[in-house]
Amino acid sequence: MGYNQKAFDAECAALARALEVAAKRRTGPKAVTIFTDAQAAIARIASEEPGPAQQYARQARKWIAKPRERDRNLRIELR
Repeated sequence: MGYNQKAFDAECAALARALEVAAKRRTGPKAVTIFTDAQAAIARIASEEPGPAQQYARQARKWIAKPRERDRNLRIELR
């Protein structure tokens, strides 16, 4: 992941990557549920404020929006 990265960055990056994998599936799922024990990472993704792991939060939000362009009823949950 590079220098000056913390565990929090890794948690946010992992969530962004999981969302990317789900978004790139050829057959669109009806629902996506991703489980994590990193509640702070979930809160970070939900926030648009500048701060730690901002680039991963932006990526995650992009991968949440992408499949919803195809299916507005798609349910995406981070738990």
